Amino acid sequence: MSINLHFNRRMRVGGETLHGEVELQIPEIIKDGVEEVNVKLRGRTYSRVTKEVGESELTYQEEIDILRECVSVWNKQSSSHSLTDRNTLRAPFQFVLPSDVQPSFAGDKYGSLGNVYYSIEIVGVRPGFLSRDRKVPQPFAVVPPDPSGFKIRESLAGGWSGPLKTLTRNDSLRRGIWGSYAEARVELTLPDIPAIPLFAKIPFTLRIVTETKEMKYDADDKHKEVFPEPPSTPENVTFLLRRKLQMTAKGQSREKWETLSHLGGLGEQSSELQGGKPITKGVSMTYDKWWIPSENDKHVGSWRQETTIDSSFTLKCSPSFSSSILQPENYLHVKVDFPGIKNDMKEDFPIEISSGVIAPSANDFKGTPLDQALESNLDLPEAYWSAKLWSKKRERTGLFRLNRLCGT
Repeated sequence: MSINLHFNRRMRVGGETLHGEVELQIPEIIKDGVEEVNVKLRGRTYSRVTKEVGESELTYQEEIDILRECVSVWNKQSSSHSLTDRNTLRAPFQFVLPSDVQPSFAGDKYGSLGNVYYSIEIVGVRPGFLSRDRKVPQPFAVVPPDPSGFKIRESLAGGWSGPLKTLTRNDSLRRGIWGSYAEARVELTLPDIPAIPLFAKIPFTLRIVTETKEMKYDADDKHKEVFPEPPSTPENVTFLLRRKLQMTAKGQSREKWETLSHLGGLGEQSSELQGGKPITKGVSMTYDKWWIPSENDKHVGSWRQETTIDSSFTLKCSPSFSSSILQPENYLHVKVDFPGIKNDMKEDFPIEISSGVIAPSANDFKGTPLDQALESNLDLPEAYWSAKLWSKKRERTGLFRLNRLCGT
């Protein structure tokens, strides 16, 4: 190809200086009618809201440029190369990202609900009413800097020894529509931190405690199932990262929930067996059961059962942010199913997610190892990386092509 872009597609951080290089085969681009080659840094946020009006639908779209820079790296008029030249021109470029950037984001598989998108694009400008510019786009992911989250991530890497917090959900259950209620409680214990940093191993403990309705003591019940029995395997507990996205476009709003990922090895069937039973690596699970007599009669009381799960999870999604047209909220979703009608016990615990990274310094490119998290990337859909995210359809052909040159 006559125009090539050399740019590392790793995750970038607000405040970071972007370095790249354009490789031009000069005789070929001159023959192709290219008169100028520009490098464009682009960032945009997009939202789309569909409303039903009677039997029809109205679609509202809004798109905001949040980053727009351009530099010219070659111009035919000022070039000394001729059609007979065989050499290749390598033109370096650089841009500085603002420190207050919004993170890259896609509201669904194709970003059709909303997205925040960044790219470096090489544009070979070809004049003429029917001529199409030669474009080489390179999407990349961006996150804001997070100095405090960076320190927390370092602490987590050595094993968390700081304070913990416990999120709780209580519920009353019964097997049928009549009779007394049993009690159930879910406790999710996590590091007590203001936001969960990306790419960090987050340890957690999930305790599911149940207490039967009052009954007569029977020693055989110690080895029998008694309602409500807590889950006995990790796949019987659902633990998810969920997102609620509020979209606004042209004054119209819409809300949508989305499941992002399973967490901690829970809620998924394992293919590995031990003792004929499926096991999930990295998950520790214990069960206990004991009798609690009533104060007035030791032959009457309740069975208390407890399942404790210890595991960890790592997030690679877009960190928390909010803009005028996109307001995503993240939740840890826990769901435990018990026998009976509507006995699915579930809760969405709100969380903040931070990037956990800082912009690399110049020394990071002179022998100092780069933060391993920066070598990773956000979990974004393929449409992001292939530059096929949803956006407003703008025709840029013929005389109506806008912003082709850096000076326009």
